[in-house]
Amino acid sequence: MSAQALIRQAQASGVALRLVGGKVKASGPREAVARLLVPLRENRAALADALQAEPIEPLPSNPADAAPGPAPDWHALDAAYLAHHFNCPTCIAAGRGSRYGLRCGTGAALWRAYCE
Repeated sequence: MSAQALIRQAQASGVALRLVGGKVKASGPREAVARLLVPLRENRAALADALQAEPIEPLPSNPADAAPGPAPDWHALDAAYLAHHFNCPTCIAAGRGSRYGLRCGTGAALWRAYCE
C-alpha cells in the first residue's frame, strides 16, 4: 500500500497522522489506530517522507455536487457535539488542552461545524 493511500485510509478512519521530531505519530479512536498499527509501522519511512514533503488535504466532508443549504441551528450542533464528547475518551482528553491530544475524526468534524 502506498503512503498516500495509507494516509487517506487513516483519515477515513478518523486517525490523524503527523510528523513529530521526525517520527510518525497517530492519534484518534483506539480501535482505528490499533487496526492501522501494523501497516503504519511497515511504511514508517514512506509515511514520514510523505508527511514531510507536503501536507495531505483532508477528505471532503460534503460531496462536490451538494448545494449549500441553510446554516444549521447552533443548539443542535452543540447538543450533537456534547453527546459525542462525553462518550469519547479521545475528545474528553482533547478538551483539556492541546497537550492532551487531538479530537477524533467524528469529534473534530462536530466541533468544526459548531465553531462555524
